[in-house]
Amino acid sequence: MGGIFSFPSVDIDSPSGDSLFCQSSSSKPSSTHVHGKGNGEQGSQSQHLCDVWRDLQGAHNWNGLLHPMDPILKSEVIRYGNLAKVCYDAFDGETTSKYYNTCKYSKRELLEKMGMSECGYRVTKYIYANTGVSGSLFGENSKGRAVWFGFIAVCDNAKEIKRLGRRDIVVAWRGTQTTQEWIQDLRDVLVPAKLSYQCQRTTKDHQALIPPVNDGVRIEKGFLNFYTSTIHEEEDCGGKRVTMSARVHVIAEIKRLLQVYKNEMDNLSISFTGHSLGAALAKLSAYDTKRILRANHFIDILVTVFSFASPRVGNLAFAKKVEETGLKVLRFVNKWDVVPEVPEFS
Repeated sequence: MGGIFSFPSVDIDSPSGDSLFCQSSSSKPSSTHVHGKGNGEQGSQSQHLCDVWRDLQGAHNWNGLLHPMDPILKSEVIRYGNLAKVCYDAFDGETTSKYYNTCKYSKRELLEKMGMSECGYRVTKYIYANTGVSGSLFGENSKGRAVWFGFIAVCDNAKEIKRLGRRDIVVAWRGTQTTQEWIQDLRDVLVPAKLSYQCQRTTKDHQALIPPVNDGVRIEKGFLNFYTSTIHEEEDCGGKRVTMSARVHVIAEIKRLLQVYKNEMDNLSISFTGHSLGAALAKLSAYDTKRILRANHFIDILVTVFSFASPRVGNLAFAKKVEETGLKVLRFVNKWDVVPEVPEFS
């Protein structure tokens, strides 16, 4: 886990580009919030996670929690970081493997195999993306096919829900692993987002997304391709071959889970996490999710990104839109890591 969890600095994303830095690993916990061990362990604390979860998810922009880092917040960040790490450890990156580009484990056994059987979450959906590069030149062949990029899980353990103070839906993305993905990472030109948000009913049983107006939001081309490019996969629908995208996987599953837990909206959170490329995809998909929620009048659901070593995702208009939506982003970077400083958008 090394570099992901050393916490040398943290910043809250803002349109101005200002950063709030926190040397937390050697600092004492703030007495105004909690009294604990200060090392990410729960220990004996004057406040419990269930009482302050909204603050920890950024409802008040982590005011007073970063200088030094609140120990409960630190333990939560580590928890989400571990979920992001699962996406690396469970990915089958062996080019000679029959299951190359997929997850090594089924949804039912993933967290158990990764040593997280007691985390209280149940994996409900795998996320697949199209890496979009013809593979013969690079010894790989996955253009147009489903490549495993992460998972969606929901906290469904009563004891853990009580500890957290709410039901949490988590979306975890992995970072770059294959040659094709490195090539997409280098496509650092900005392109219009072309994401649609509002739903309109087109038939009795079908809703379509209304195309957005041109709001000036531009996204790094490679990241947007990962998120929106269609893939072909076999679904359990009579053997029919269907066309989907990572975006469809994420939005459809969140919509389904919100319907399942529609009576818990006051105590429900949606958390996105990822490392490097995964952090960029976490922010992009969280922004997309928050916009869709707002367009469909789910304004009060707290959507938060815990990102690790994220590169820049979009232009200034994108940063401003992120802030306008109410999306909360806590971004952790290592001081000497160049990835968070690229691409160099003007």
